[in-house]
Amino acid sequence: MTAGDRLTQMSGVTGNDAGQVAFSSQATDDGQDSGDAKAGMQPEGKAASLKGLRLLFAVDSLFPGLGGAEGQALKLAVALRERGAYVEFVAPRVQTGQPVDEIYQGFTVRRLDYPHIRWIGSLVLMVWFARYLLVNRKRFDALHIHITHLLAASAGYMRRWTGLPVTTKISGFYEFEGGVLDQRRRFMPLNFLIRMGLRQVDHVQTISVQTREKLLAAGFRNEQIKFVPNGIDTSLAPQLPIEGEALTIGYCGRLREVKGVHVLLDAFALALQANPERKLRLRIAGGGEVMDTLQAQAETLGVASQVEWLGRIEDTASFFRSLDIYVQPSFAEGLPNSVMEAMVEQRPVVASDIGGNNDLIETGVTGLLFEVGDATQLSEQLQRLIDEPELRHAVARSGRELIVSRFGFDRVVDELLALYHHENVSSTSVSQ
Repeated sequence: MTAGDRLTQMSGVTGNDAGQVAFSSQATDDGQDSGDAKAGMQPEGKAASLKGLRLLFAVDSLFPGLGGAEGQALKLAVALRERGAYVEFVAPRVQTGQPVDEIYQGFTVRRLDYPHIRWIGSLVLMVWFARYLLVNRKRFDALHIHITHLLAASAGYMRRWTGLPVTTKISGFYEFEGGVLDQRRRFMPLNFLIRMGLRQVDHVQTISVQTREKLLAAGFRNEQIKFVPNGIDTSLAPQLPIEGEALTIGYCGRLREVKGVHVLLDAFALALQANPERKLRLRIAGGGEVMDTLQAQAETLGVASQVEWLGRIEDTASFFRSLDIYVQPSFAEGLPNSVMEAMVEQRPVVASDIGGNNDLIETGVTGLLFEVGDATQLSEQLQRLIDEPELRHAVARSGRELIVSRFGFDRVVDELLALYHHENVSSTSVSQ
């Protein structure tokens, strides 16, 4: 099954209109050529104003944060604001040094205090969020929760009293591996309580085919599950890489075992051995609990002098523009923002063949895939791109065209409007 087939498969799965996933087939079926993509532009047509739409975004983690889900929530809020909507954030006060209220990038952010005590803290946070929703229910038209956990369950329990349509987003790995949707933990008291609340939310947003399958296995109703992918800004034309003496490979993301950066280091060492006359370098952006271990691995492999550790970065666009090849070696993903960012910057991507990655990449067309955990196969795919600049440029162009045609923020926002019940929004505007 190709990446396009996986996305097209989502059509009709939710039991409502095909508009939810129209983007999955429009790029090939509506006769539109790729001219807009090549020009770095959105498809023609001015996006409708959302003036008067009032949204509450709940981020169930440290916010602002450096994770993909937190970043995606902020980018979506910016896209909505640019079209006239009002967006406000609420999040747990994960760190006691955070202010209870602040303005962040023009958005009001309110944080809920809770005791940082296992089990007790979770229950208290759910109660405080329920109260917050009840008190503020008339200020908003809809609630969108990013990362499905305690806040989503609390909103589900309060749905009948608040009247707010509730959409909760499944970000990917976290919820299913040790999170509230981990089937191995479904009978634990807190997880059982959370699952009961989740049954009462209006919509569960899934961003990949594999995630939908896991949701069905976890007992969610087919009609609850709505496929709306992550969005990305496609308005700027890419800056093509400048051919130089060195070829730069890169990774951007958290440094955790599940991200597979150790596999990338092994593959990079193999690539260096296979190309003694070629100058290769590896740039790794991000931080996390395995950073020291990875740096020690680079020393052991003898590649430390060719690896640049950037730590956490803010300007990801400049990072991707500095690369010739991007690698996503993860063992589990939702719909990886890093892959989408690399593709929109027209960089060739090599990624592990897992759900999320293979929703975006058809090997040989929009990128290259390798067997998850297989450093030898990853090094072979890197070698193909090193040896074949024509392939490198071709998959990079096709990858960008895919992102522009299917994942632009205007299209994603339009799909989310059906979940927000925008037809019920009052005409009263809210200035932000």
